[in-house]
Amino acid sequence: MRQFFPVRSRRVTHDVMAQLLDRLKSGELREGDVLPGERALAAQMDVSRPTISHVIGRLTEAGVLKSGQGRNGNAEVISIWIPESLEEHGNEVAGDLTPEAIFRILEARKAVEPRVAQLAALRATDQIYDEMARSIRLMRKQRNDVTRSQQAEQLFHRIIWRAAGNPSLERMMKGLEAEIAPIHELMLRTTEDFEAGIELHEATLAALMRGDPDEIEREMVRHLAHFEAIVEDALQRTSRRKLPAFLMPLDTQN
Repeated sequence: MRQFFPVRSRRVTHDVMAQLLDRLKSGELREGDVLPGERALAAQMDVSRPTISHVIGRLTEAGVLKSGQGRNGNAEVISIWIPESLEEHGNEVAGDLTPEAIFRILEARKAVEPRVAQLAALRATDQIYDEMARSIRLMRKQRNDVTRSQQAEQLFHRIIWRAAGNPSLERMMKGLEAEIAPIHELMLRTTEDFEAGIELHEATLAALMRGDPDEIEREMVRHLAHFEAIVEDALQRTSRRKLPAFLMPLDTQN
């Protein structure tokens, strides 16, 4: 397990929680994994032990962790599902985002994520592909729970970002994810959207495993364009712009 990072902001409790949730969202912590002891976590994050105890207590109350027994008992992950009560999206809600702002966020994602996926195909291992396949199975299994199916869908993308092996790009994608969060619930709003989403994830995984950069770009752009179409339908708006070639599927370029 990678070490956790020192906390350097004044929002200490928030940042400790954010690091633990981030490991769950990225698939680095799975059910059955055991965390370092509170003393070790406090040292790694450079925070007080009571702060670690408080955060672990909240995660235990939420059913994510099970506290270890005894003085040096370590907490164990018993659920990867993060209750909405633990999530924070700042003060931003969907109504605060103008259609223009939403389209700009989606535009940024389409400009970057296909490149990240191409890097992931260069560096991914069989274990990574197994994790991605598992996230799709989780998405299917949780189809009747919108919160969990969304988390499984996000897990798929976070595994790609991690597999790319570029921390700067991974941070960039996580930043875009946070901006998209207020509208992400639109993605799986209907049965048809859900089934289309499953097909797109499976096709993206297949393209990554084959490793052809052009095919990966086509599938990623198709994947992201599907979400854009849902957002356009929900907003009853389009970006009304002719897209540059790098944002279009290769098979539509002359």
